[in-house]
Order: sequence, then C-alpha cells, then structure tokens
Amino acid sequence: MKGFEYVTPSSLEEACALLAGAGDAGAGDTGAPDGSVKPLAGGTDLLVQMRLGTLRPRALVSLKDVPGLAFVRVEGDGALEIGAATTLAVVEDSPDVRRAFPAVAEAASCIGSIQVRNRATVGGNLCNAAPSADTAPMLIAAGAEAVITDGRTERTLLLEDFFTGPGETALRRGELLKAVRVPAMPAGGFARYFKTFRSAMDCCTVGVAVFAVFEPESPVVGDARLALGAVAPTPIRARAAEEMVIGRKLDDSLIAAAAARAAEEAQPIDDVRASAAYRKTLVEVLSKRALTAARAWAQEGGSR
Repeated sequence: MKGFEYVTPSSLEEACALLAGAGDAGAGDTGAPDGSVKPLAGGTDLLVQMRLGTLRPRALVSLKDVPGLAFVRVEGDGALEIGAATTLAVVEDSPDVRRAFPAVAEAASCIGSIQVRNRATVGGNLCNAAPSADTAPMLIAAGAEAVITDGRTERTLLLEDFFTGPGETALRRGELLKAVRVPAMPAGGFARYFKTFRSAMDCCTVGVAVFAVFEPESPVVGDARLALGAVAPTPIRARAAEEMVIGRKLDDSLIAAAAARAAEEAQPIDDVRASAAYRKTLVEVLSKRALTAARAWAQEGGSR
C-alpha cells in the first residue's frame, strides 16, 4: 500500500475544509485516484481499494472524532434519521430503527459479516456508490433523502438522485454525507428487502426492495416503489412496474406481469458474479417474491 498522510479533524467544518483543499492535507487535491484526499469512516471499502492499488490517496481525513455524524433518532413527525458515520451493526440492532422502519435494519443486517458491520458505516456503504450496495435499494424505495454538508450549510436531495454512476455521487468537492432521512412509515405501509448472493460474505448478485402502501381496509395499492440493486450503473427504480400495480389489487397475474416488467427495466452486465441474463431472471423472481409478500401482509391485516 502506498504511503499516505492521516489527519484527524475535530469538527465538520474542519473535515470539509480539508477535503476541499483549504488545509495542508487537502493541498493539491485533484479529485483523481492518485494524490487525492479521501474521507475515512469504517474503511471497509476504501482500505481494500487502497490495498489493491485502485485508489492511491495522498491523505485520509478520519471522521471518527468528528461530532454529529454517528446517531439514530426518530423525529417528531416519525421520520427516521441516521447519521452517516453510524455503523451498520448499530442500524441493525437499533430499537428505534426496528420500530420506525424495520426493513432498513433488515437491509443492514445482510451486509458482510458481524465484524464488517461493526466497522462499516451507512455513509460509507452509500458513498462508495457500488451498484450492489445493500442499503441503497431499501432506502431509495422508502423515499429517503441524503443530507449533505460542506461544514457550514446543508442541502438535501432524494437518495435516488445521489448516485450518478459506478463509484460516483452528487457530492461536490469539500462536501460530506451527513445523514440519511427516511420519511415515517405511513399507515398501511409495507417494506422489505430481498437479495441473492453467491456466499454470505459476497456482494449481492441482485437486490430488490419493495415499498407498498395499501388503501385503508382495502387490498388496493395506493402507492408502490420497487428499487433494484446490482442491475444498472446505479441503484434504480422500476418505475414502469410500480405504475402497473398502483390503484389495483395484487392478484397473481398482476404480480407476474409487474415482475416481468421490472426485469425489462433492469440494465445488468455480465461480470464475475453473474451474467446479465441471469440477473434479469433474478430481478423477475425477487420482484415477484416482494410483491407477493406485500399482498400477504395486507391480507393478514397489515401485521408487521
């Protein structure tokens, strides 16, 4: 591994200034793999890339001593907010997360090993911007927002707009992801994450998250979102499939048709984990499971 400078800021403003190039560690930052300045949280993705030589930052800006980045809280309106430096293990085990939006805890629980989840952070999983990131589909389906800061001001955008390409995000130079904010689960709302993988420690081959809201005391779908992971350059919404089920009852034929449409919307590639054709098949299978689970939940009276 190439040598690097290690800097430990004590505030968000200082950390963002370093990343922007305003401090010594940021001088000469070009944003390129060589000579750049990178934020370091859990390091479970970043350090692997450095060891492989795909990233050669000149400096790492540690976030461990920066206050205000590791937290879980439920707002007065029921919205769930998770700090970017919160570990996946905390998200998995948090009573607040499990009560406010259990599917988010479920998605966190299926990433890597216990050791990995005790180091990896929500922000790291999202900012690494791998199309296969397991936290992304469920958060996108839930309508989550990214809270972004430059140390002085904040801006928000829908998480589905946060990803701009493989390994690329909407973060500007000198900005950090501060938190993700998940709207409160509405009455009649159901959410769950489904994934396939080759082994327990491997990235997902395909991930599908479902979010469905049923009309009061009715099997009719009032709103629906299907988010797909590892089947396009970024996590995506299967919008055509969503439109098919909104305003209708989820019978077998509709579920099958919507699942097939979701597979058509996927844009996978062949890689070491699966062929594009196999991934499309998995999207259809998992989408069918997701919508079937939503229907069963509604038929059982909406019991979580």
